[in-house]
Amino acid sequence: MNVGRGSSAARGVLALALLASGCTTVAAERAEIARQRALAFELVQCKQRALDFSKTREKLLLEKRSLDVERMDLIAEIEAERAGNEEIRRLLEEEREARAGKEAEIQAMSGTYRGLVEQLENELRAGEIEIEELRGQLQVRALDQILFDSGSVEIKPRGREVLGKVAAQLAKVTDRRVRVEGHTDDRPIATPRFPSNWELSVGRAATVARFLAEHGVAPERLEASGFGEFSPIASNEAPEGRARNRRIEIVLAPLTAPE
Repeated sequence: MNVGRGSSAARGVLALALLASGCTTVAAERAEIARQRALAFELVQCKQRALDFSKTREKLLLEKRSLDVERMDLIAEIEAERAGNEEIRRLLEEEREARAGKEAEIQAMSGTYRGLVEQLENELRAGEIEIEELRGQLQVRALDQILFDSGSVEIKPRGREVLGKVAAQLAKVTDRRVRVEGHTDDRPIATPRFPSNWELSVGRAATVARFLAEHGVAPERLEASGFGEFSPIASNEAPEGRARNRRIEIVLAPLTAPE
């Protein structure tokens, strides 16, 4: 009886051991499964974070490229602005120099004008000479009554005296052309030497130009031209108007024509 009871107890102990061992294995398996699931979840989280990081990095790269483009555009704008400022400064400097040169010309012309007025004060008062300063040009107008006899191109003594004073002032001007223009009234002329007023006006202008050259005005700056009766400054209906139209005009103009 005791032996049977011992065997039965041993079998109970063994069964309990086996049962405990089985429970331990199940618990371990469940723990492992839980650990695997946790690792899988963590892996998913890591992959998601890596994906988010990749997207963030790509976004940052795109922003950097955009900023690089903006930076290059800004540099280009700055360079363009700098170049524009340099161009503006250059143009302003050119304008300043041109203005200074123009002011110097005006001063020189005004000086010549004053000199002529002082030298020809009596002739101006008597109405034999007219002097005008207009648009950068200086014009001396001498009526032919003091310069020529009717139908002649020979300068009278009184005319030579007046033109001598004019030449003394014009000889001081070296940066201007001196244009001598001959004009007549509308009364026709027909002589072997002067078939029309054109020839007479050209002859008188050439005579005055030669006189100025002989009295100090540089010949290379002199021009002579005749307009006949076709550029009147007064009406030819009255003697006074015809007298004003018979004239020599001496014009100081720039060496080069304005563009």
